[in-house]
Amino acid sequence: MRMEFTFDSSNSLFIIPNINFQKNNAVSFSNLNSFYGAPRSGVFYEKANNSVSNINNDRTGYNIRNNVLFRHAFAKKGRSLSLGFNVNFTNNDSENFNRSEFEYFDNNILLKDSLQNQFYDNLSTGRTIGGTIAYTEPVGKKSQVQFDYNPSVQLNKADQQTFVFDGQKYSQFDTSLSNRFDNRVTSNNGGVTYRYTPNKDEQFSVGLSYQHSVLESDRIFPNKANINQSFSNVLPNLMWRKKLSAASNIRVFFRASTSFPSVTQLQDVVNLTNPLRVSTGNPLLKQSNTQFVAGRYSYTNSKTSKSFFANLFLQTAGDFIANATYIPRRDSVLQNGKVLQKGSQLTKPVNLNGYRSARAFLTYSMPLKGLKTVLNLNAGLSYSRLPGLTNNREIITNNSVYSTGVVLASNISEFVDFNVSYNANFNQTTGTASGNNNYTNQAAGLQLNLLNKKGWFIQNDVSYQVNSGLSGGLDQTYGLWNAALGRKFLKNKVGELKLSVFDLLRQNQSVVRTVDERGIRDEQSVVLQRYFMLTFTYNLKNFGVAAKQAGRNNNGQQGERQRMPGGPGF
Repeated sequence: MRMEFTFDSSNSLFIIPNINFQKNNAVSFSNLNSFYGAPRSGVFYEKANNSVSNINNDRTGYNIRNNVLFRHAFAKKGRSLSLGFNVNFTNNDSENFNRSEFEYFDNNILLKDSLQNQFYDNLSTGRTIGGTIAYTEPVGKKSQVQFDYNPSVQLNKADQQTFVFDGQKYSQFDTSLSNRFDNRVTSNNGGVTYRYTPNKDEQFSVGLSYQHSVLESDRIFPNKANINQSFSNVLPNLMWRKKLSAASNIRVFFRASTSFPSVTQLQDVVNLTNPLRVSTGNPLLKQSNTQFVAGRYSYTNSKTSKSFFANLFLQTAGDFIANATYIPRRDSVLQNGKVLQKGSQLTKPVNLNGYRSARAFLTYSMPLKGLKTVLNLNAGLSYSRLPGLTNNREIITNNSVYSTGVVLASNISEFVDFNVSYNANFNQTTGTASGNNNYTNQAAGLQLNLLNKKGWFIQNDVSYQVNSGLSGGLDQTYGLWNAALGRKFLKNKVGELKLSVFDLLRQNQSVVRTVDERGIRDEQSVVLQRYFMLTFTYNLKNFGVAAKQAGRNNNGQQGERQRMPGGPGF
């Protein structure tokens, strides 16, 4: 909800509560095989292990948050005071039943096998309380200074309990795979921002804030331990916006920020859900420091219906939270006496420097009057540099994606609508533990919607996908056809009844590529193919009386209703 109270011309109050509930059930099956070898040459000479797992996961949770902001405008123009308060409550409870079979090999000979049947109950809760005090003061006729202070306290708790099946029920409590962990982050941030507005077409602001944070981590079970870290940061910010002409403008933005590890990343319990893919947290993790730059140029000509947009995003991070992976060549003992088998993997989050990312996107649009369509051309580039560790050796993964596309969007009439599109993505990955790789995805599509005056309509959405460069057997080429038949009815056509069929050709596939510091992973999932759905929709139109709430400017034109500000005068 959003509630706005205007007491008088000087005082207003905003209250924005939000509540979200979630319940998920997932059943997964996996069959993993590992080999020793030289991936760059494609030679795999020794089988290490394999596993067959069935996992049933039930997860429930909620998230409740509320933001309250009070604003007071003083008699002097540009002088204001804002008081804000925000709270956030989260709760997630996850129950996992895991039944898995494992085989371990030595010189391609089965050495031993094992069966695992366990139940995991993982409860995590979070509480965040924060506030803001902001005061603005005019400096001359074109400038303004804002002072602000933002304190916050974040409390997170994690409690994992593991039980082993005794032949009849899950009754044997496993202390070595159980953990109770508390995490507290206290942060105080104060700063000043200067804003200069020489005219209505240009605005510039620059600011500096100081942030002091304390990260406390307490392990309560199975044995007590405490880690206390403090961080101090100077965080600059900058914004420049200028209207170049009646049709174009430019905006540049810079911000420095910090982010803290999650309670799961700090929790140093060993996750042996799959003994071949073991993971653990790291209570020694530090906060990550990020610098972010964004630029945007836009051009829109309403007379010619032509437009052009260019976006650029750059980001770097110090103490980036990456993954360290260890693959032992012999059995190794972990904490609490648990054994990491030869050829298995242990993954642990660590802080590393060297993260970089860049994204650029261009789009140009123009009308084709003879065809009554709009032509849209777009192109993009994204780059990421991900640091990681494999057996204590630093590995830098460079991933570049080049994209291009074209769209023809119709504007014939309200009864005929169609879109024709084509886009392609070219992926280049270098430096990973899996070696170098190039991957291409192409898609062509056609959407056609027909509507008659009685409200009957037909919808068709056809696409053709082509993948190349994926792992063996995953270079899928397939078509998707979704169709629907329906009718709009009731007064003003606010009601709609529609029968849809998805994947009419039964060819739908799901292949996802993941590139990170551990390598390249291509995953194929079982997806629901052809199915039908009957939908009834009722559209709430003309909700509220916006015209009576809007003001009018000096020219007698209706003005836009004020939105909740990000801060006084800003």
